[in-house]
Amino acid sequence: MRKKKLFWQLYISSLLVIVLALTAFIFLTSYSFKSILLDQVSEDLLARAAIMRNEVLQLWIAGDMRKLQETCADISARTDTRVTVIAKDGLVLADSWHDPLTMDNHSHRPEIREALRKKNGTSTRFSRTLQRNTMYAAVTVREGDRLLGVLRTAVPLQTVEASIEGLQLQVLMGGLVIALVAGLMSLLISRRITRPIEALTRGAQRFAKGDLEFRLPDPRSEELSNLAEVMNDMAKQLQERISQITQQHSEQDAVLSSMVEGVIAFDMEERLINVNRSASRMLRISLERAKGKSIQEIVRNVGLQRFVEQSLASELATEGYITIVDDTERFVQVHGSILRDAQRQPIGVVVVMNDYTELRKLENVRREFVANVSHELKTPITSIKGFVETLIDGAVNDREDAMRFLGIISRQADRLNAIIEDLLSLSRIEQGSDQEQIDMFPASMRDVLVSAVQSCQVEADAKRMRIDMDCAPDLQAVMNPQLLEQALINLINNGIKYSDEGQTIQVRASVAPAGEIRITVKDEGYGIESEHLPRLFERFYRIDKARSRKLGGTGLGLAIVKHIAQAHHGTVEVQSAPGEGSEFTVILPGESEKTADEQAT
Repeated sequence: MRKKKLFWQLYISSLLVIVLALTAFIFLTSYSFKSILLDQVSEDLLARAAIMRNEVLQLWIAGDMRKLQETCADISARTDTRVTVIAKDGLVLADSWHDPLTMDNHSHRPEIREALRKKNGTSTRFSRTLQRNTMYAAVTVREGDRLLGVLRTAVPLQTVEASIEGLQLQVLMGGLVIALVAGLMSLLISRRITRPIEALTRGAQRFAKGDLEFRLPDPRSEELSNLAEVMNDMAKQLQERISQITQQHSEQDAVLSSMVEGVIAFDMEERLINVNRSASRMLRISLERAKGKSIQEIVRNVGLQRFVEQSLASELATEGYITIVDDTERFVQVHGSILRDAQRQPIGVVVVMNDYTELRKLENVRREFVANVSHELKTPITSIKGFVETLIDGAVNDREDAMRFLGIISRQADRLNAIIEDLLSLSRIEQGSDQEQIDMFPASMRDVLVSAVQSCQVEADAKRMRIDMDCAPDLQAVMNPQLLEQALINLINNGIKYSDEGQTIQVRASVAPAGEIRITVKDEGYGIESEHLPRLFERFYRIDKARSRKLGGTGLGLAIVKHIAQAHHGTVEVQSAPGEGSEFTVILPGESEKTADEQAT
């Protein structure tokens, strides 16, 4: 594309601004003048109609339509205004300029409809009767509170249009004169601005050729004078800058060489630019032999090739994971960012590689630990349950077998207690705090629910949500009220966070037929896919990590609910589907009945 001189850009731009400004001025002036004239005509027509209304009303009430027609003609002759009397059903009763018997029904005329709605109405349109643009004004005619019809006045607009055309011509001629004068001034100003710039350009060209001893002249304008001073300083300091850049390059090479992370850079065609020592060891490449070659030639790892391609195509920083297999399998986390030059144009991509193989191994160890712990906990529980069921089925009546089974149950319980104690000890070490013993005693369930709802009411009010509660006043359970309240607060807050505004959360507590106490928190929120339900109560498990963090979640809320329920020897259940909300149920055991022996004692 051919480049244009700054002189012509300034001159044409200023000339265009002048023309556009004058055009807008002419248009706005004409439009404003026309609006003022039309408003004056409209007000005048309404005033005339208001003056004639009483005279028309008297004749209308008397029913003298012939006299009414003559009066309209007389008023029209004296005021040069068309006068029309129209019944409320649109029938024309009298008209000063036309025979009312041949005129159409006027109920659909804009000014008539507006007058019937607002007592006054105006309209400007082409009149088929008069064959010209006409302004109409209509007022209602009433006998007391009874609406009789509408009195309309109208005048042709040719006089107004002629006045507007004359004004437009005058403004246009004046605008042309102003445009010519302004264009000449713009030409002189553009030339005055571009001359010193051309001198600066010639001086910059001498700098580019290496003539750093040359000094630019000092222009008269302050801005260009500052520019000339800066360019002179630039020439003076250029050699120093080059020296600094060389030193910085050496320092950067030293930093890259000492980094533990691998760093490798490619240009926009995926050719190698630079690689540090760590990346050379990871990928087993040499900068001397690989520089300038494409990534497909020097690296056989498909994952890295795809990541570099993805990073080059993205404006944002990218992150991913690759696996490098040589003598051993290594897991590498990679970060990619676009390289840009001084003009912020992309010139390549830099990839930072962090070997997290050891972390991966530790993660596998953690997973195996969790799996082993789960297995160790499940084994004694299964054994205890099996022998308890055996006792329930009748073995309790055989004292010898019962004592043997109870001994096994006791040993399994001791084993289970030892596993839990080990886990608690590990938890104390990791968390740095001791677990306090939970006090359990009979308490009112309704009081706990009321306290939990009140604690969440502020969050619910902020989203205009309603919390419905239903619990019998006499319902009691053996519990720790503070812990159970915390569990309910977590569930209610989750319902508030993951529901839209204006929805309802239902909190219910009741006794099930089997005797257990069921506390249900049901929301109308987003719902949860079935694949997430089995892991929903795991520590730090999140369905949508971004949204959970944005809403302030820690990933521990439902795990806390689960552990509180377990501390009460109960369970927690969830039923949910996407778009249908979620229902969480904390199930607490009912009060145990006393045995016959306990009652006897």
